[in-house]
Formats: sequence, C-alpha cells, structure tokens
Amino acid sequence: MAVVSASAALWESRRQEPAGPVLGGTIVYTAPTANQAAIRIAGSAREMLERAGAQHQVVRVVRIDGNGAVSTSATDMTPRVDGKPDGEPLKVAERAAKEIDRLIGTLEQQLNKESSVVGGEALFAGLSRARIDVSRPVFIFSSGLDTTDPVDFRKLAFDVAPATLAAELRRAGELPALQGAAITFVMLGESGRQLVLRRPQVVYREAVWTTLLRAAGAPTVRYEYPDGAPSTSPLPAPVVPIPPPPGTPVPAKPTKVPGEKTCTLSAATYFASDQAVLLDRQATLRAIGSCAATIGSTGRVSVEGHTSSAVKRPNNPVALKLSTQRAQVVAGLLVQLRVARNRIDIKGYGNANQPYPDPSDPRNRCVIVRFSSTK
Repeated sequence: MAVVSASAALWESRRQEPAGPVLGGTIVYTAPTANQAAIRIAGSAREMLERAGAQHQVVRVVRIDGNGAVSTSATDMTPRVDGKPDGEPLKVAERAAKEIDRLIGTLEQQLNKESSVVGGEALFAGLSRARIDVSRPVFIFSSGLDTTDPVDFRKLAFDVAPATLAAELRRAGELPALQGAAITFVMLGESGRQLVLRRPQVVYREAVWTTLLRAAGAPTVRYEYPDGAPSTSPLPAPVVPIPPPPGTPVPAKPTKVPGEKTCTLSAATYFASDQAVLLDRQATLRAIGSCAATIGSTGRVSVEGHTSSAVKRPNNPVALKLSTQRAQVVAGLLVQLRVARNRIDIKGYGNANQPYPDPSDPRNRCVIVRFSSTK
C-alpha cells in the first residue's frame, strides 16, 4: 500500500511526457556467486526505480563479472498496459504503481539470475572499465570484497592504508572515471563459505571504498545495509580470510635455531589498519600472556616489526616507522607482563628481511617476538 501511494504522488507530479528515453539512474552490480548474498532492491534504490517509472525513464544496468568483464543493458521502467513493451503507458496512478512494483521485482530477479562467469569479485576492475553516466544517481550492489587485482582484499588483509592504496592506483592511472557521481553503495551480506566480517573489518571495507570512489571523483559516497537472503548461486568464489579477534592466544613456536622460539602477532588481528594502535589492549595482553610466560629469566628478547608491500622497498620510511612503532607497542606489553625492559631489543624492518619471500604476502604484516627459552 505504501508503494502505491508513494508512486501515485510521483505520478501526479509529472507534468508532461519526455521527448525520448531519459536516464533515471544506474545500477552497478557484481555478478552472483555463492559467497555473496542475493540482491534485494529496497531503500533509496527502490525509490529511484519508482521515480524512474513514474517519469517514464530508463535505468542502465551494469553487470561486473568475477574477471572484471562488463556488460551493460537498459531497463525501461515505464508502466504499460498489460506489461507489454509496446503497450500504452498506464494513466491511472494506482495501476501504474502496481506495474512499477512488478517491473522492480522482475529486475531483481534478473540481477540474481545468472552466476558470474568466473568465481570471484572484481568490482574495482569493472568500475575502471565501465562507462557510467554520472549525471544521474549511481547505485552499487556488491559485497565489496574484491578478490582480484588491483584491489584484492586477501592481499590487503584489512591492514593496508586506504589512502596509500588510492595514491598507488592514481599513480598507475587505474582510477575509474566517476567525477561528480552521487554513489550509494548497497552492501551485500556474506554468504556461503565467506565468514561474516567483524566490526573492525566492516569499518575498514567502508574506508577503502569511500577513499577509492572519492579519489575517482565521486563527491558523495553513502552506504546502505539491506536485509539480505542467502545466495542462490552455486558458483563458489575465493574466500577473504577474516582475522580472528584480538584475544586470540599467541603460541610460542620453536624455530630452526636450537633453543629459539618465536611468538608472532598478526597486524590485522591485533592492530588498527596501518596504525600502531591496538584494537583491544587488554585482550592483546591476555593473548600474549602464555608467550611471555615461556620467555626465560635470562637472555635477550628481540621484538621485530615487519610490513609488506607490492614492491619490495627496504628503505621505505613510512614502512620503517610503522613497523618500529608496532614493535615498540608489543615491547611495552611484554614489560607489563614482567619481561625486563633492559633485555628487550626493538627493531623495525619495514619491507626488508620479511618472514615470507613474497613481498605482498599479508603474513608479512606482523610483529615477531624472538627469544631463547629456558623451558
């Protein structure tokens, strides 16, 4: 009933027929996979479609497949007699509103019907290839968890600074053309094997897309989180690992050096993205308690900070500073856990001497406590 009255008001406000098809807005969506919840058209996206129907406008639909391929179609939202494409436009407001509601339902089915041609998500790559009319509202339906370069959340690991990522893409000339676009990002929920994001990861994901879209020229970026439904797509996609909570215990593990052990703190689990700030200091203290208890009463303790990068730059001052500051924070926790400060050496390596050979391996974003155990 609310749909009928809203569309009726829009219908009465229309003064004359457009001379030809006029664009009401654009819907961009990442093609369905089993890891992304089904699309439900609600909120401001539905209002845009209702308005487009009342004003006899078309809506452009841009589909982005898992490999970044783009396909575009247009949907005429004009309500017509018997729902026929060549039928006369309906003139009675109530009947027109019901037909617009049917057209929205049909479009929703269309968006959810065909799975992606490739398992995965490539929203950013698709936006860079698509030609989007920015004169009208743009709605993006996606989980935002890209699994393809240049924005692969598995590599970002919820720790790369969004501003740094945007700057690198700007230098490479890979930002999409979205100057002046008013964007509403309709965030689709996790489904299938994809674990649900915790609050820090939700905040990070928004920060990444807000930064990238604004860097691409969009003055406004807002988010909606509609109630979703499990995906009906049978196509699996790569899973984006979600860091465990900061209370996760940090075990001491032996190395190849006789008597030596290490405790490794993943930056994505314990630190705010691209900062030397703990997500939860008390939880982290509890997490490294067993590690501190394993450290003997004699011998040196080395606390080593590491970062990762797409390009190995050992002298990167930003990476050196961040890795050093994070190592200092962990050293402070050890002191609080009764490890003598004069026994602790602190070193920030930045992108040099990484624990894993691939410089972009997210596991390189860590702090390692290295010591000889008497136990």
